[in-house]
Amino acid sequence: MPNRNQLPHEVHLTDPLKPITPRPYPKCDVCSALLKEWLSVSEPASPSFDRAECSRIAAEINAHRLKDERRAPAM
Repeated sequence: MPNRNQLPHEVHLTDPLKPITPRPYPKCDVCSALLKEWLSVSEPASPSFDRAECSRIAAEINAHRLKDERRAPAM
């Protein structure tokens, strides 16, 4: 049972207006194609701007990078 006299621990929230930044794997064609798509949907002035799609693509790029890094170390 938690002690009620303890102070709550810090919580770090991300900025909901700032999109997740993708980290594409160097010289990967899949990452490059996804990054182009991310750039088009992450620009607020773009007619295809979509925060949810931006986050989804960034997560996909980052997940793909992890797969590439497991096969070969990052450059």
